[in-house]
Amino acid sequence: MDSEILDLEQHKHQTMPVVELENEELRIAVIPDLGGKMVRLQSKKTGTQFLQEPSLDYNLFSQPKYGEKFSPPYASGFDECFPNVAPSKYEFNGEVIELPDHGELWTKAWKYEKHVNTISLWTHGDQLNYRFAKHIELDGPKIHITYELESLEEVPFEYIWSAHPLLDIAEGDQLLLPDEISEVLLNWASDPNVGDLGDRLTWPRILGNNSNIDFNYVQKKSSKFAAKVFTDRMRNGKAGLYKQQTDETLLFSFDTDQVPFLGLWLCYGGWPEESRNKEFTLALEPCNARPDSLDEACRWGDQQQISPLSIKCWEVSIAVYNGKKSIDA
Repeated sequence: MDSEILDLEQHKHQTMPVVELENEELRIAVIPDLGGKMVRLQSKKTGTQFLQEPSLDYNLFSQPKYGEKFSPPYASGFDECFPNVAPSKYEFNGEVIELPDHGELWTKAWKYEKHVNTISLWTHGDQLNYRFAKHIELDGPKIHITYELESLEEVPFEYIWSAHPLLDIAEGDQLLLPDEISEVLLNWASDPNVGDLGDRLTWPRILGNNSNIDFNYVQKKSSKFAAKVFTDRMRNGKAGLYKQQTDETLLFSFDTDQVPFLGLWLCYGGWPEESRNKEFTLALEPCNARPDSLDEACRWGDQQQISPLSIKCWEVSIAVYNGKKSIDA
C-alpha cells in the first residue's frame, strides 16, 4: 500500500473526524467537516483506492472558508457542487447573488449520523435557503447515494447539482461511455484553440479529426492539457473508468430522468493554470444541468428549478467490478 494513502487510524484523532464504512467488498471514508467529502473508496480485495489523494495529508487540512477558490490541496476526493459549479451571478428575488467557485457545499462542515451500513450527512445553504442531504449506503461491491434537496424558500429557485468525484488515474486507463456519446459541448479548455463555451466537439477526438488523440483513454500528464465537457441528455445513465493495471472497473449509474447529463473533467497536467504544480486526474460527473455557470445554464435553459417549500430526490450508484465492464449491455 502506498505510504501516502490516508492513514484512517491516525486521522481518527484529528480535529476533523473521519467516518468510515466497510463490508466484505469495499471500504469508504468521509470527512464531514471537509464538505462531506468522501476521501476513500477502496476495494478490500485488491487494495485499489479509486479517489485522487491530495498533495497535502488530510490531517494537515484546515476547513476551507466560504467563497474560497476550489484548488489544490482541496481538489481531491469526492464532494458535491451545488447550487453552481463555476462562480456565478444569479438573479434571485430581485437581487444578484454571487455564488462561489464550485458552490456552497464543499466548504461546509456537514452534520452526520452513522448506522451499520449507512452514513447520512446534511447541511444548509447560505445565500439560498435550503437543506441538502446525502445518504450513503454500502451494498456488497456497490455504493448507493441518495440525494435530498429541500427548499426552505417561499419562491422557486434555479440550481445546478454535479457529483464531483476526482479519480486516481494512470496513463492508458480507459473511459467507458455509452455508444450514444458522439459529441460533447465544451465548457472550458486549457488550450483556447479547442473552442469556446458551448462549441460542439466530436467525441472522442475533441481536438479535431486530424488529431490522433483518442480521449477515451487517459493521456500523459506531460500533455499539459485540461478540458471540461458535457454530454447531451443521455438515455443510458452509465459511465465508468477501467483501470488497466489492476483490471478493475469503477462504474457510475444514474437515472437519466433525474440526472440527464454527464460532465467530463479531463485534467492531464493542464490545471491549475496559475500553478507550476499541475493536477493529474479525471472526473466522471453525473449532473442535472449544464454548463458549470448557473447564470449561463439559465440562458441555455438547462438549469433545474425547485418549487417553494418542496423536496427533490435523486440517486447515483457506484460499483467496483473485476475486469472491463460493458456499458451498453
